[in-house]
Amino acid sequence: MKKLVILLVLIPFISFSQEYLIKNNAVKKVNSLWDLTALSNKPKVVWTDQNSPVHRLLYSSVDYEGKPTQVFAYYSNPDLLNGRPGGKVKFPGVVLVHGGGGKAYKEWVEKWAAKGYAAIAMDLSGNDDTGKKLPQAGPDQDDSFKFPKIAKGELKDVWTYHAISSVILAHSLLLSFPEVDPDKTGITGISWGGYLTCIAAGLDTRFKVAVPVYGCGYYDESEPFGKMLDMLSNTDKQKWMQYFDPSVYLPFAKSRFLFVNGNKDSHYNVVPYHKTYLQVKKDKRTICIKPDMIHSHAHGWEPEEIQHFFEQELRDVKPLIKIKQLNIQGVSINLSYQSPLSLTQAEFYYSNDTTSANAARVWLKETAVIDAKKSRVTIIKPKGGFKYGFFYLKDARNISVSSEFIIN
Repeated sequence: MKKLVILLVLIPFISFSQEYLIKNNAVKKVNSLWDLTALSNKPKVVWTDQNSPVHRLLYSSVDYEGKPTQVFAYYSNPDLLNGRPGGKVKFPGVVLVHGGGGKAYKEWVEKWAAKGYAAIAMDLSGNDDTGKKLPQAGPDQDDSFKFPKIAKGELKDVWTYHAISSVILAHSLLLSFPEVDPDKTGITGISWGGYLTCIAAGLDTRFKVAVPVYGCGYYDESEPFGKMLDMLSNTDKQKWMQYFDPSVYLPFAKSRFLFVNGNKDSHYNVVPYHKTYLQVKKDKRTICIKPDMIHSHAHGWEPEEIQHFFEQELRDVKPLIKIKQLNIQGVSINLSYQSPLSLTQAEFYYSNDTTSANAARVWLKETAVIDAKKSRVTIIKPKGGFKYGFFYLKDARNISVSSEFIIN
């Protein structure tokens, strides 16, 4: 018996019910870099604080450079946050993924727990809650571990491999908690966390909802990240795109997506962003381009549309506006929609600026005409035409969606 106990301590992932296994054989035809069966299992956990409303923990992740690793995370749920005894209610769950330069954010977990969710947020730079490097840390999150590392070591030592593994393992841990409804879990991430959200949701079919904020694929067409990839050899660049670009995995996603970004984002520009969401089936994607949205963690978790999308998919509340069809007829651009509430705002944003960087691009806007009876929005084409354009709509709750980008 003593030998069995010792063996279990050495196993970083603990197998549990078959119903929680990731079932995504299709993606294996593209590549099988990640062992999705192993990542489906609950990781070994060490709780470092179970007395506070937001718990602290370390969980085991995949090896880095041949050595075992641990990941720091925060966890809470409505019962813990309010000091109530648990066990009476099951909560929907959410995995929260930080962006570049970020960390596990306690306030982000609190925000979601206060909304009625069991929430987990992990640190993907190998640090604990104080910013100190863990004794069994994985790779850091600076660019040298994300890009040049592919030329120096194994694919499984590149930051993205480790980060995705840790995100999926956080989901497996969340699913193992008795207070979490396993049929109602989602993921949202900001910037690089949005990038990871796209890949994780493409691999992990257990997610029902995915909301990447800012982050997208086609990194070779990104204004800042394309430059990083261009510093690699052609072979390494192609390898990076083959294994670590979200565009490879999004076609295999089973969850419903809300894509949130600004039209002038400094990191994730219009064209690759547009190409990214087109990789998700039309009936599974909703777009929310927020005019002049600022790029930061605080601005990334602020949009109320994120929670509303989770609510419509996991709790059956009134849905966001649904864009049905967009037609360009003569001098008119018409958009048909479906909404449980009245539209209070409809605008058309457009730009002919093809020389400026994405963040500096000049956009103009026109007020569109709302025909509530026909559930239609109309705008007369701008006289000078446009290169990029999109409709931006709000309902009576002040909740917005947008059309997809129109790119001429």
